[in-house]
Amino acid sequence: MRASTHRGSRLAAVVLLAALGFGGAATLAGCSGEGATTSCSGTSECTITFDRRADTAKVSILGVEVSVVSATDTAVTLNVAGQEVTVNANASTTVGGLTINVNQITDDEIVVKVTRS
Repeated sequence: MRASTHRGSRLAAVVLLAALGFGGAATLAGCSGEGATTSCSGTSECTITFDRRADTAKVSILGVEVSVVSATDTAVTLNVAGQEVTVNANASTTVGGLTINVNQITDDEIVVKVTRS
């Protein structure tokens, strides 16, 4: 019986480590938030689509939080890891080791690509 219990404990440990490993990778490259959808490619690039009608539009990506502070038809002000930056549509800037590129601003959404610099 003891060998069976040991084998069961070992299996549980392997399953736990695998879950933590996958969770850790998902957290590193992970994308989560509200009022937005994300698409991440590996651990260095994410595209965020913010819903302009959402009360709160923020995501956590690449280890930082990105949120919409305000937007016009031609520019968006974002809070990136605690720093506010204003970026024109079809332009980019660098903040906190990330390149922020505003790809599109419409009445419904704001599309931003974030890449590690």
